[in-house]
Amino acid sequence: MSPVSNWVLLILVSTATSLPARACSYEGQFNNPFTESFPGSLDVAIATQQAIEDGLTPAPSLQGQQGLSQASWWLKLLAKQWKSELGSETFVYLVDSHLWSEYKADYGMTVHTQAANTDQKVLLISEAALYHLVAKELSFTRAQQLGIAQFSI
Repeated sequence: MSPVSNWVLLILVSTATSLPARACSYEGQFNNPFTESFPGSLDVAIATQQAIEDGLTPAPSLQGQQGLSQASWWLKLLAKQWKSELGSETFVYLVDSHLWSEYKADYGMTVHTQAANTDQKVLLISEAALYHLVAKELSFTRAQQLGIAQFSI
């Protein structure tokens, strides 16, 4: 094999093997919510743990495709119930599962998207906060006060 072929093969293998690192935990990837995968996400994870210790009920936990379906449903409800808080375009990042979604006022919520850039508006939110927001057990303002839902910019 020529040196150029070796480099092309190396690049292809490197690219292919890096894709699962962007996968969410619903795809079987272990993701530690206490890692800073996007600026501010660690703060939301810690605030959520504190809120749970202080009495906030954790979100029902499902794994795999069932968990993704549950999170997708909640995200779509979030888009319907909290339109004004989301604005015209916002990425939503579930810090527990590392799941990215994108909300656009004209199109609604698209679940399981590419990650946002740091200069884009991102709602960093835990699954517990999402669960309580869509169940209307918590206001958006209260979730922000608790630190379990925060906008990046």
